[in-house]
Amino acid sequence: SHFEIIDSKGRRVVEGHKASFCLEDNDCDGVDPHYDCENYGDQGITAGCKDIYYYNIDCQWIDITDLPIGTYTFKMAINPEYKIPEITFENNAALCTLYYSQMTAVINNCTLTRP
Repeated sequence: SHFEIIDSKGRRVVEGHKASFCLEDNDCDGVDPHYDCENYGDQGITAGCKDIYYYNIDCQWIDITDLPIGTYTFKMAINPEYKIPEITFENNAALCTLYYSQMTAVINNCTLTRP
């Protein structure tokens, strides 16, 4: 994944990425998990499953320490280099409004798009 914060002039002011070390089915809804990275097994994500990395795992965040207060566009792209085959890439990015006040960061008004 790749993350960007873009200012009102279209300039990228912050960027980051999600460090990925394994693709596996760790949260499935109505389907049986197929992929498990245990013992260096096959990697992938089955349709109907998710590969979730929680906030407490390093490199699952972006540093906004020096970001000025304001309104921005937040972009998150999954598989932005198209390295993993998929049926469609049309929903692999989200463009959202980010309101930042140094005390809070609120993301809303998201639309899905292609990376």
